[in-house]
Amino acid sequence: QFRIPVVVVVVVMVVVVAALGLRSGLIVGFAIPASFLIGFLCLWMGGYTLNMMIMFGMVITVGLLVDNGSIVVEFADRKMTEGYSKREAFAQAARRMFWPVVSSTAVTLAAFAPMLFWPGVSGKFMSYLPLTMIFIMTASMVVALIFLPAIGAIFGKPEEAHPQTAKAVHLSESGNLYDIPGWIGAYARLVTWAVLNPFKVLGLVALALIAITYALINFNKGVEFFVQTDANEATAYIRARGNLSANEKLELVLEAEKRILGMPHVRAIYTVSGSAGGGGGNQPPIDTIGRIAIELMPYEERGPSSRIWPEVRKRLENMPGMFAELSENQGGPPTGKAIQVEIGSENYLLLDDTTNRVRKYMDTMPGLRDLEDSRSLPGIEWALTIDREEAGRFGADVGTVGAAVQLITNGIKVGEYRPDDSEDEVDIRVRYPMQNRGISALDELRVNTRGGSVPITNFVTRKGQQQVNRLQRVDSLRVWTIRAGVHVEGGYNISERIATLRKWISDNGLDKQVRVKFRGADEQQNESGAFLLVAFAIALLAIGGILLIQFNNFWHVLVILSAVVLSAFGAILGMLIEGQTFSIIMTGTGIVALTGVMVNHNIVLVDTLHHLLDAGFKPMDAIIRSGIQRMRPVLLTTWTAIFGLLPLMYEFDVNFFTREIQFGGPSADWWVPLATAIVYGLGFSTLLTLLVTPALLAIEQRYFAKNKEHWGQMGRMEEAPSPIPAE
Repeated sequence: QFRIPVVVVVVVMVVVVAALGLRSGLIVGFAIPASFLIGFLCLWMGGYTLNMMIMFGMVITVGLLVDNGSIVVEFADRKMTEGYSKREAFAQAARRMFWPVVSSTAVTLAAFAPMLFWPGVSGKFMSYLPLTMIFIMTASMVVALIFLPAIGAIFGKPEEAHPQTAKAVHLSESGNLYDIPGWIGAYARLVTWAVLNPFKVLGLVALALIAITYALINFNKGVEFFVQTDANEATAYIRARGNLSANEKLELVLEAEKRILGMPHVRAIYTVSGSAGGGGGNQPPIDTIGRIAIELMPYEERGPSSRIWPEVRKRLENMPGMFAELSENQGGPPTGKAIQVEIGSENYLLLDDTTNRVRKYMDTMPGLRDLEDSRSLPGIEWALTIDREEAGRFGADVGTVGAAVQLITNGIKVGEYRPDDSEDEVDIRVRYPMQNRGISALDELRVNTRGGSVPITNFVTRKGQQQVNRLQRVDSLRVWTIRAGVHVEGGYNISERIATLRKWISDNGLDKQVRVKFRGADEQQNESGAFLLVAFAIALLAIGGILLIQFNNFWHVLVILSAVVLSAFGAILGMLIEGQTFSIIMTGTGIVALTGVMVNHNIVLVDTLHHLLDAGFKPMDAIIRSGIQRMRPVLLTTWTAIFGLLPLMYEFDVNFFTREIQFGGPSADWWVPLATAIVYGLGFSTLLTLLVTPALLAIEQRYFAKNKEHWGQMGRMEEAPSPIPAE
């Protein structure tokens, strides 16, 4: 886990150096350790300790925190290419890019801030990720605007630009855009077509989004709450019924243990007899007589555990007098078994009948395993009914009868003492000898009253009834819960199985006196999905407010936010291409993260447009030049973010000490959906943004601006009135 950040930093630095040159790339690279150190300081001041979520939050930010530095250094390089000194160039870059950097960081923070209020266990689990992102992205803003210009003023130097690149830079600033050579010139001609035909561009984009929606409806892999990761540990619950002694339970559990001992790839086994304690958020079945904790060897020595756990289940099958339930430890927020149906009613008979019907249907559903419910196990308990009137005639009362009954059951507590070799106190209880206890002793029990010793059978009747092991109430209703696991390895999807069960319950029209709720993963999935939608909406409102303050233009705010829609569709496209299941937590978090990252590109483009318009360029010329001038930093920031997340997306790891390349791992599986969402969202939306944003800006300037005569002559690019004045 600690090698992955090193791999990501190396990949990002290679991209930055390749794009900006060695000297400028190293200046930008300074932002990585500086931002991390400031982030560590903030976490320490907040009382947070280093954990895996914080580590992977830092991995995700590596490709993003260099964006601010890249924008500043790239602008300074352009100015040094135009002939400015390094001190003047970096001073202009700090001033010119101050508001774009501040606003881009602010919108990133606005996207992640709502996630700090994520409720429940899932929110507690994920809270470290947005917290880390907020600290480090804020630190990167400070580094980009204060430290990098100071370092650049000392060590900065214009890189030896290719003559073709230098010519392109000069013509993009002031000159005929038709003369720009190379791929930048090709983009200039393409963006010109987009500006001249904005509605055609929007039509093509709409067709692309419709195609992605169609593919999502027909080829999706379903929905899951959290990522199904490789489990290194599992617990086997040994279940048996009957009035078993402690020794009998121990013998049965040891018999199950023998079947697992000696299995390849099993590192350790820990067996407990008579314990009902669960682990990993699971509540053990009511008839559990013991549990066996199983730990596998490290992932590098055994490979995926999906080949091992089925073998464990096979070995624990067909055990005489008992059966086992294997529960793999969950890596994410604890939710218990995949399907948990809570049935509640005040009508006990109706509750029993409904629970029985639902349980029978679930027994026939394919893909379910380890079914159990919380109903009491078959057994008898004796209810003693006291005839108070008759007891009063004999001078007895309820307290006297209760004390007498305790003498043949658990005994009457008369005191406590603490042995010398123990830290806990022990109860002192008085009861009859062993031969005078038991159910038959009730018939011979006598109660001491004022009138002497009286047989208890004179006023107490005994009746056998169904034993009650547990009594659960939720919202004042008595409830029973049916739990089941899902055979995910066999290709079954948890959400699909829940939807099938929910439809059966709806179609069968259960009595209105019965309340049915789905708990566990489904409940948390719905809560998390609803929260992420609210967080997404709040983030959009906050980002819109920040942009409106900066640009004072509603249309430009909508143009910038259009990147959010494109990035969301790009994330969905990536999920379909990679054949992934939509994870409510990880994929949803990735889409919310894209909200803050993607608008940064459009902020830079729109800010450049405002600057060119203020410099005297006509709207058409200004829009085209904005795209050309900011294409390089936009692509650079996109490349660094994408390449920084590719090791996470493809679970790529390099061991620099053993010189080995590794793919996959239990922890790396968590971050694949999140990284996929950001990588594809950035790539898809960036490519479209470079055309869609100029097209949308052209619609405003061409059709809604007050001075349409200043739009410019259509059909050809114009000479700039003058170079952009120095600030």
